[in-house]
Amino acid sequence: MTKTLLLTFFLFSILTFGQKVTVKGIALDSTNGFHRVQITINDTIHKYLKNAKLNIDEYKQLYSNKNYAVQADKKGRFKIKALPNDSLYFRYNHQITQAYLVSDLILREKIKIVLEPEKCEEYIPCKEENPKLYVFIGKKINVDYSKRKYYCNRISLDSKFDAEYKIVENLYGDFKKDTINFVVYDHYGKPGFSEYENVILYVAEYCGELVHVKYQYNNVYKTKNGKWASPYQGFDYEKLDSLKIKKPEILEFENEITFEFGKDTDTLWFDKRFPKPYYETNGFKAKAVYGNYAIDIFEIKKKTDLKSRGFFE
Repeated sequence: MTKTLLLTFFLFSILTFGQKVTVKGIALDSTNGFHRVQITINDTIHKYLKNAKLNIDEYKQLYSNKNYAVQADKKGRFKIKALPNDSLYFRYNHQITQAYLVSDLILREKIKIVLEPEKCEEYIPCKEENPKLYVFIGKKINVDYSKRKYYCNRISLDSKFDAEYKIVENLYGDFKKDTINFVVYDHYGKPGFSEYENVILYVAEYCGELVHVKYQYNNVYKTKNGKWASPYQGFDYEKLDSLKIKKPEILEFENEITFEFGKDTDTLWFDKRFPKPYYETNGFKAKAVYGNYAIDIFEIKKKTDLKSRGFFE
């Protein structure tokens, strides 16, 4: 009876004053400790990652911040400080995430969490021989992480994203709707095109699913004559092998297009990425002078990247 009263008083005190408590116990995945379970407070990290653009250092700092998360050791032992009204999420890849209120966990005499594996499904490859291609200028509505299917017979090292774009102008394939939803696979994190408001996108239909043609896009901007155009991108021309193609030309954009980088930027990379006279440069700031209209960019892609991927002969 005395212990119960003391525990009740203890819980009342921490709930009243919002003081953090230490939660410690054992957390294992279904391999019994072969992998280390991650314990996060209120799923904060994963919510943040869905909306943030992080470089690798920021990513590591976030995961090492014990205000957000800790990782169980080889024996599954963990210790974390949290508020009684917080929730702790226990997770690992291909394991079913479990969540518990801190106020419930601290009532336990011993805390031992054992995750269960997700059920996998067989991967059946799509054998689409002639996928339909859609090329369009799109305005971003949303690009967000998507949960990948867990296949028994296939491992993917790419992140998966769901994307939704408003179609501003069709360039090829004549997609019939005003908006388009498609999936994106990217090995390096959030897709590069998600940084821009308007882009030329290349989306193919495989076995009834719309999929972004990996890494293919061009950021575009309105010119004063009302057309869409992209600043000069030298790597597109490097793939042409002297084929006759529309050369870049001086363009007047509605708004000045500039790209600016920090003082630690690699000079050789900057000079190659923003060469003169195609850009006016000052330090590590580059103003676009030359470029190509959207239809000409598509013609370049037809003879290079899209040709190499089998869309055009």
